[in-house]
Amino acid sequence: MSETPRPEVTNLVEIEAKREELRRKLRIWHLFLPASGDDLRAYKSLMRFVTPYRGKFALSILMAFFSAVFVGAELGILQGGLSKILGAPTPAELAAGGGVAKPPSGAVAAPEHPDDPSVPAALAAPLPPTGPDANAPFTERARWRFFELQKWLYWKLDLEPPDPPKSKAQQAHEEAHRLVLAPEEQAKRRRTLWFFAIVLIIAVLLASASKYGQSVLMNGVSRRVVRDVRSHLFKHVMGLSIRFHQKNHSAQLIARITGDLEIFGRFLTEALVRFVQDFLDFSAMMFFITLNGGAFIFVIAGVMGAAIAPVNAIARKLRKRDRQSQAGMAEIAIVITEALTGQRVVKAFASEDREYKRFRSASRIAMKVQMHQRRLRSLTEPVVMGIGAIGISTIMVWGGDRVLAGTLDSTGFMMNVLALARAMTGLRGMSKQLNDFQLGLAAADRVGTVLAARSEITEKADAKMLPPFSREIRFENVKFCHEKHKPTLNGINLVIKKGEKVALVGPSGAGKTTFIDLVPRFFDVDGGSISIDGVDLRDLNLRSLREQIGIVSQETILFRDSIRENIAYGKPDATDEEIFAAARAANAHDFIERAPSGYATPVGERGFRVSGGERQRIAIARALLRNPPILILDEATSALDSESEAVVQAALQRLMVGRTVIMIAHRLSTVRDADRIVVLERGRIVEQGSHDELSRKPNGVYLRHWNIQNRRARDEASDRADEELGGEPAGPVPS
Repeated sequence: MSETPRPEVTNLVEIEAKREELRRKLRIWHLFLPASGDDLRAYKSLMRFVTPYRGKFALSILMAFFSAVFVGAELGILQGGLSKILGAPTPAELAAGGGVAKPPSGAVAAPEHPDDPSVPAALAAPLPPTGPDANAPFTERARWRFFELQKWLYWKLDLEPPDPPKSKAQQAHEEAHRLVLAPEEQAKRRRTLWFFAIVLIIAVLLASASKYGQSVLMNGVSRRVVRDVRSHLFKHVMGLSIRFHQKNHSAQLIARITGDLEIFGRFLTEALVRFVQDFLDFSAMMFFITLNGGAFIFVIAGVMGAAIAPVNAIARKLRKRDRQSQAGMAEIAIVITEALTGQRVVKAFASEDREYKRFRSASRIAMKVQMHQRRLRSLTEPVVMGIGAIGISTIMVWGGDRVLAGTLDSTGFMMNVLALARAMTGLRGMSKQLNDFQLGLAAADRVGTVLAARSEITEKADAKMLPPFSREIRFENVKFCHEKHKPTLNGINLVIKKGEKVALVGPSGAGKTTFIDLVPRFFDVDGGSISIDGVDLRDLNLRSLREQIGIVSQETILFRDSIRENIAYGKPDATDEEIFAAARAANAHDFIERAPSGYATPVGERGFRVSGGERQRIAIARALLRNPPILILDEATSALDSESEAVVQAALQRLMVGRTVIMIAHRLSTVRDADRIVVLERGRIVEQGSHDELSRKPNGVYLRHWNIQNRRARDEASDRADEELGGEPAGPVPS
């Protein structure tokens, strides 16, 4: 098959850097929108997880709407109640109430109403203001001092001075001349007062119940969405190619699966829904103000228009800082992961201080970004509230002037100011949620980028199931490059027959590991083809292919579980008898039985609670239990001591019986019994044959390596003999 272009593998850092360039020219209307087609696909890939819960989502929005309606009703009820209960008495009520109480002796009565002589004087003439005497309470004297300071300030500004504070004598004087309603009218107003109070309580309870129900519903939706996205994201990452995982650090992926998804969940729970709720509350207040006096709405429009420019500038910068902050936390996770997983190396080189400095450096960078992020977040609310204060002041001056001119009811004006204050609270909430929007969208970008990543190893829609292996594995003119234009393997032609044991040897970098990685299709070839029983690997179902291949590598990976679960990893439904038989064949049963809990003994993180030889034997038992027809051994004994190697080698001999084996070994003594030895050098096959055939080939690559290893083995044996006799090991012979 001819050379085919390889799909580009996603590098998360590079892709996000390119997208950041596109976001530099964001405007206010872009703050809720993707900056590119890739962003749009990323958002869609996340929002489709909300679809199964769209009913609950819609119901929560409806509850937020009802909550806003009830909030508006509260103001309407307050206005109606206040105007009805606290409004000025009508002439009929004054007449029915018997006028006013008689003023005390010495008081001067106010003149009668000039237009209606049946209406008595409302109040007697007030007593002249007098300062507090020496025996007056401290609070009364303090109020008078404050009044004098105000009067001086108003005089400086050429304004009419404020009214002086009232003394107790003046308050008693006004109390004595207060209007008195008839008992029937008082009872009527009290009933009205109770009615409005009860209705107000009901409205508040309904608004609170709507908010509570909406919060519970949305919290349930967001938790379920995060669970679904996290499960899908984990499955998606597990399905991505080895090359993707080589290009992207595991800690970056962990940060996206955990931290970024939590931020996205809070975005759904808090930012999105609270923004909608604040917007509805704001709209309800605007509707109320429009009903009370539509001209005020133009002031609000001006306030919102003035707030757009600074909010746009802040939000655009904040979105960038949010991404940088999340990337900084991912970098911290990388440093922690590497330091913890590399503890042996860290301690062996006494590099604790170096790792601490790396961590401090990453933390310092993340802290600077987060401080800048926090400053931007803290700036939005003061900007919005400052502009809002200008709007409220404008309405107070304009509306107050209309009240003084008699063109606006004072109660309506007061309710407009109250509604505007509540509207500004909603506007402040929207500005805060706008900041949280940017954090949530930044998290959505990072998660969506992973979801948008596609594996270069794809399975065809009509992929074939691989029947039990029966004939051969064929490499035809195979070419593969880890980096473009730098072939790791080139022109590989090889046929491995069923039941044949083939050993791959050669210097480091010759391409041996890449060769065996191509068989289970961890990578796709860049040119040529690999087939099993005449079927190209790219045409096969991946699961059916990999189920027929067992791998035992130098770096044995065990999972933080029991020994039994690790052996049964490839066959979870295996019986205890099958597991015990596999462990015996791998020379592992005896040491497992001696373990504290036998087969239930946990192996610890990465299997560090068992020795290297024991880990290898558990891995061999795992491969034996799966019983694959094709076996790949990647230097399975190179990291073991001589005693452990002998035990493991005996287990491997049992494992290889009746199977097609491809093995890599640096120790040529372990492959001399192979049916065929393939020598690789610089990505090409330079020799192949049995051990006897290759060792008789003069000036051959295999013979050269064989002689070097034999000479080294003899020197090591001689050194050990000298040590046993009490002498010093022989040094190099001078030339």
